[in-house]
Amino acid sequence: MLPLLFAFAGLLLVSFATATTQAQTLLSETTWGGNGSDVSEGVATAADGTSYVVGITDSFANDPFGNPSPRIFLIKFAPDGSLSWQRIWNGTTIRGLGRTGVALSADGSVYVTGDSANNGNDAVLLKFDATGTLLWERTWGGADSDTSLAVAAAPDGSAYIVGSATSFGPSSLSLFVVKFDSSGNLVWQRILDGAQGNAVSVGSDGSVHAAGTVPRPGLIGNFDIIALKMTSDGDQVWQRTYASGDVVDPRGGMTIAGDGSVFLAGAIQTVKANRVDIAALIVKLSTDGDLLFDKQFDGRGGETAAGVAVAPDDGTVYVTGTTTSFGAGSQDAFVLHLTSSGKKLLDAFTWGGTGFEEGSGVAVIAGSVAMSATTTNPPPYSLLPASAKLSAAKGTLADVAGVLTIPPGVSADPAEGATTPNGSTTFGGNFEATLVRVAR
Repeated sequence: MLPLLFAFAGLLLVSFATATTQAQTLLSETTWGGNGSDVSEGVATAADGTSYVVGITDSFANDPFGNPSPRIFLIKFAPDGSLSWQRIWNGTTIRGLGRTGVALSADGSVYVTGDSANNGNDAVLLKFDATGTLLWERTWGGADSDTSLAVAAAPDGSAYIVGSATSFGPSSLSLFVVKFDSSGNLVWQRILDGAQGNAVSVGSDGSVHAAGTVPRPGLIGNFDIIALKMTSDGDQVWQRTYASGDVVDPRGGMTIAGDGSVFLAGAIQTVKANRVDIAALIVKLSTDGDLLFDKQFDGRGGETAAGVAVAPDDGTVYVTGTTTSFGAGSQDAFVLHLTSSGKKLLDAFTWGGTGFEEGSGVAVIAGSVAMSATTTNPPPYSLLPASAKLSAAKGTLADVAGVLTIPPGVSADPAEGATTPNGSTTFGGNFEATLVRVAR
């Protein structure tokens, strides 16, 4: 969960974009889980309003010693927010190492990524059909730990996973991008040595974008965002670094707009007067890799972004994450709605109870916004306007000439299968995964 941090109270000589508060209409809020910890980490929504939430649960499996054993879960919700079906992958995973992700293919199938605890930890890619049948499963990696953090589907049905590998490269740490075709065959694999991977997205033209972090040159403990664009054949088009504050990262993922522009979401950390401030970060790049805007959302506490999406009808941008500055409790999930240019914050609201909530992903269709979240509270929950502001992050962009190489990664079929757990939409305590739907 997001730690409570001290906000910097000095004078900020910046211009602010302030939200015009709107009355929000809650369409549904559905919790899911068992007696253990059920944490959501992403959401995808189809055009018909069905939503898929992924994460990690330890409520439904035990290890040989009787201890809870984490599993990757996938939940499908109907357009009204009710539960359609639920699945867990039978392979063991590791909580807190990588991150699960979900992406929808053009034919309605569902890609899920995560990690396997076998073979020193390998990246996992699962493909389900819309009825919840597991079509195939793959692991990828080398002898050491290779963890996946994001997945994206291309218009032709292929899938890309991105994460961090320690099995390959001179530094034994690299950002990886791996492409599979719609049948689960490994098409190509690339690594960028000395970086870590966080995010991936595919444009309508099939171009592939990935992002992660790299150490800031000459400064120990400072990190920049690395973003790159590739062709569908794995050739590099451009590569950029973005620097601001002391540490920036794209933990909130990335998405590509219809015009090819790139939106990144994450966090910016700055140490001032021995105080650490953490703020949500939104960065927009052009299709050619130029910096179009960078904004931060920073209240009196701490904020981080965990998801970003572009509305298909009007091109406006939605960002979700976690705030300790606004809301009903000490930590709530938030959603920001801003124009594509970043010049105006159209709306901002929080969701949560009196304790702790965490936003993990956002998806947008014509009539609604779907947010995945995790809650430690039973109902009731509050949907509240937030007097949020966006300010300039004042970052800098640099063109870098990093080289992509081909690692000797291996893909395999782990043959673990998937089963249906007995998860409930009645709050059961501990951490519960949640789907929240709000009208646009």
